[in-house]
Amino acid sequence: MIITSISDVHIKESSDKNFELLQKFFSHDCVKNSQYIILNGDIFDILIGGKIQYLKKYDAFFHLIKKAVENDSIVVYIEGNHDFHIQRLIRKSVKKLKIDEDKFIHVKSHFDIDLSGKKVRFTHGDDVEIENKRYQQYKKKINNKFVKFLGDYIVPFKLIEWVGHNASNKSRESNVNRYELSAEGQEFIKDKFRRSSEDYFSRHTIDALVCGHSHCKDYYSLDNGRYYINNGFAPASKSFIKITEDGAEFVDL
Repeated sequence: MIITSISDVHIKESSDKNFELLQKFFSHDCVKNSQYIILNGDIFDILIGGKIQYLKKYDAFFHLIKKAVENDSIVVYIEGNHDFHIQRLIRKSVKKLKIDEDKFIHVKSHFDIDLSGKKVRFTHGDDVEIENKRYQQYKKKINNKFVKFLGDYIVPFKLIEWVGHNASNKSRESNVNRYELSAEGQEFIKDKFRRSSEDYFSRHTIDALVCGHSHCKDYYSLDNGRYYINNGFAPASKSFIKITEDGAEFVDL
């Protein structure tokens, strides 16, 4: 079995370089031969709710999904913190493009795959991260039925886009300056997520943990063959994760 995964592409428009990177991912022979293709959150910079306008704006993306499914892959979209409350949107895409609903799967939190008796867990990673109470409080506020209802039915599409992109830009500027532009910042994040993975493994019976969210590319071996792997910020790492019975590795794009 071949499983491939990418996260944190942060596409803003179908014409931007980040979308070109995602197209390159789906065109890779390894991905085309995958039984599972895992989109591990934050594929888009902002994708909130089930607005029909997203189907038009990101039409090329949904056709990538359709082609992959027709090629007999199962595509799993795990929500991140930039793309959430999207179950209704995925249902609409399945209906509009006549995609096999059993092969385009929406996941709110995590997705497990049994790989020759070993449990590989995919999650965006914001539920794994420790020592970030402020973020967890924020996630709790936005991750409820009322906010979902507002995004689906009440708040106009343009307002969602405006508010979302402004918030994203502010967060991105802060994180880039604080963590991503320095070796010290990257080491801090790497150490934090390694400790986060150790904590997660202590509470869950799994053999492998595949995350995004940190924007820090890393492979961390634990005991008994267990491991944590993170592809980092895809436009910077220019890679994706490949997992087989032999283990996990990074593949260059």
